[in-house]
Amino acid sequence: MPRPTDAIVTGFTKNGELCVRAFASLLQLRQEGAIRAIHYVTWDSGEIEAFVAPVAQMDGVTITRVPQPVVSGNANQRGIVYQVRNLDAALACIPQGDALVVKLRPDFVFAPDFLRNKLRDFDRLCMAPAGATAWGVKLPRLPLLRKIWIPWADAGQPFFYEDAAFIGLKGDIARLAIGDVERAAGLLGDMSCGSLAHVLRYVDMALPRFPIFRRYIENYGAFANDLDYRRKLVAMAMADSFFWHLIVAHAWILWTSFHIDCGTQGELSFFPNTANAGSDWRAFDQLKLAPPYDYIAQWRNGTRAGEAVLPCLLRIYARLMDDAWPKSLFTQSHNDIRVDRLKTLAQGVADYAGGALGGIEDTFYAKLAAFHREHWRAREAA
Repeated sequence: MPRPTDAIVTGFTKNGELCVRAFASLLQLRQEGAIRAIHYVTWDSGEIEAFVAPVAQMDGVTITRVPQPVVSGNANQRGIVYQVRNLDAALACIPQGDALVVKLRPDFVFAPDFLRNKLRDFDRLCMAPAGATAWGVKLPRLPLLRKIWIPWADAGQPFFYEDAAFIGLKGDIARLAIGDVERAAGLLGDMSCGSLAHVLRYVDMALPRFPIFRRYIENYGAFANDLDYRRKLVAMAMADSFFWHLIVAHAWILWTSFHIDCGTQGELSFFPNTANAGSDWRAFDQLKLAPPYDYIAQWRNGTRAGEAVLPCLLRIYARLMDDAWPKSLFTQSHNDIRVDRLKTLAQGVADYAGGALGGIEDTFYAKLAAFHREHWRAREAA
């Protein structure tokens, strides 16, 4: 028996045509029998009636309206609570814990062939590598039955992944609905750390088995997404031994727990508010694609996967469009980093809970705080 497969769509978009396009692929696959049910879950607020109206006219979509949470804080803090509570409500519409779930927003569009292939070949594409070790070092795995598909992930900014769309087993996807999201939202008090909302979505399930990332999250303010700052930050971090332990631990998580694939240009499209500040939402052709969906081939080619490790990581943003970089890191030799060095890093990750990296960890975060403080002090003085 094939797995029951459902789609859940959460939130809303201000552009009616974009909404129709997002649902069109789902409806086509439902008609083909590849998708059993389509659930659209959004708030019961009267203010969004016009944005829900296009869905209400679609046959084959079950609409569930839920009360909007009462939240406070800045836009980033409110946003992560809204997203997690919406996901909670959507997953509650699916009874089977082993159901396959594709989650998206109505501003995210799948090409039908791309989505059909991901659902049909899910068990093959999302099977974790059996018996794998990190150069002979045994590292823990995330508590997932299968890998979760995501469009892209950043190799140099741990857990900074796309969260507008993902595919996985219901029980695995439920781990992305952070239990105490209101507490986690407190980390978003700094508005310059908007990307932390993505990170919190994924890191929560990793921390019990990879406590090495706890201080990374607590100090995320120093990883601010300012281009001038990041040009210097990347060089500083990549020269630090402790940060390389984070890189190796994160690459292991990517290889063993996530299937990354952004397809080819046009197979996936995303038109979020963040990329369309000032756009005319009445006209679909005026909307802008979010990166990296606008230049997928360039991002993919920049990783130099299978040739070397460093070219990917030395980019200001080390976004991965596929699995090639984390897979090659653990299965091939490279011309810029020796395997014995990588094995030493993996052993440090394995021994972290015993305090093996305490000294260099303290040094790294002290250096990071000073680096961040000095950059912004000089910027304010200019």
